Amino acid sequence: MSDLQFFTDRSLVQTLPAELISAMTHQGLIAPDHQRIRFCGLFSWPKGSALFLPMNSGEHENQPLSAHYLLKAFDRYYLENPTAIYNDDGDDLINADLLSLAIHLFEDYITHGLYVQRYRKKTVNTGKVNWARTVARQTPFPVSAHHGTPVYLELESSRSTYASDCEIAKIHAAVIRDIYKKFGVLIAGEQTEDDTHLTTFPQPTTDQQTQLALLTLELSKTYSERDITLLKWLHRYLEKAWGKEQGALVIGTRHFHNVWETMLDTTLDGIKQFNQRLPVPYYYQNGHFIEAAEKGQRTDTVIRTADKSHYAVVDAKYYAAQTPQSAPGWPDIVKQLYYQKAVASVVGEDKQVTTHFVFPGTAQRLVSTRVGNRGQNKQTQLIALPEYPTIHCHYCPPSDLIKAYVQGRKLQTLRTEILSKESD
Repeated sequence: MSDLQFFTDRSLVQTLPAELISAMTHQGLIAPDHQRIRFCGLFSWPKGSALFLPMNSGEHENQPLSAHYLLKAFDRYYLENPTAIYNDDGDDLINADLLSLAIHLFEDYITHGLYVQRYRKKTVNTGKVNWARTVARQTPFPVSAHHGTPVYLELESSRSTYASDCEIAKIHAAVIRDIYKKFGVLIAGEQTEDDTHLTTFPQPTTDQQTQLALLTLELSKTYSERDITLLKWLHRYLEKAWGKEQGALVIGTRHFHNVWETMLDTTLDGIKQFNQRLPVPYYYQNGHFIEAAEKGQRTDTVIRTADKSHYAVVDAKYYAAQTPQSAPGWPDIVKQLYYQKAVASVVGEDKQVTTHFVFPGTAQRLVSTRVGNRGQNKQTQLIALPEYPTIHCHYCPPSDLIKAYVQGRKLQTLRTEILSKESD
């Protein structure tokens, strides 16, 4: 891919090139009243490509490799949450299905190479004998009356032949080249060596409509599970990618906080289905209390020590959190404090329950938040209200979280840091 530029989510709109602002505005990614970008992912248009990493990403990290892992994270998120392609705010992951197809097609190509067409070729005396055709077409050798079985000197047969330069292989090569062109290092990662075989492979001789028909025809003739899957992927890719050559290609989300929450919950190894244990509201109606479980509290993540003596309520917060002004406000703080009370009511008074915010970032900016009476600004000691416990603040480099999520690893260092905090 050409002219790849890197930016970060929540950057000031005015820091972007004018042509990029215009193109993103045309696609609805920047509203006229937006002062900051609200997009994480890939935006490609005829004049270039821009990759928006999560906010507070490290300035000195390997940006192309970080972008590669970001798209891989989108793919895992989409595959494990297929309904998350849409949410209450509009869209969640834009073109996630096209991204998933591109990744799977690329990985299949790296593993197996280009499609090879298999067909049966009629032969004589080589391969598998076709006795019905032999009896119908060949004359048996004369035998004695005492020998009842005729002898055929020429046997009609067939053998499997493989064609690596067929039209399907040309379509396959064209699709992989298109993936390289659209995504390049973003999908290939560090596997970016020149592929001479691919670049010199002949172009398809048919138009796109005919290519779709040929793929459908080939699908009806193959029985290999891998070939069936590949042919279906190629067919879907041609349908999805059709028309995106001239326009803009958008892959990403305007709501990265959803991905942030999912990645943290997965890599911190939260207690499964803990929310089902939390208290729920009851409405009194017609002389009965009616449970409204769907309106109950839902924490992001709850983790605990091995001996179950310490529980931590972790809220993944996709906030800049560089200063108190860019940190969560009163509604988020109150919600977290009530989560702490709800968890404590379930696990028992003898257990320690702490609360935590986890922000994206490479450096610790805010340490904790407490609630106190007014008039204590910039004091070294705070007289905090005892009924409001401390919320501890933690920072996780986005690239570390994304890579762990893609590789299926746990963030043990962050988990240990969280569980090391004591309650008030």
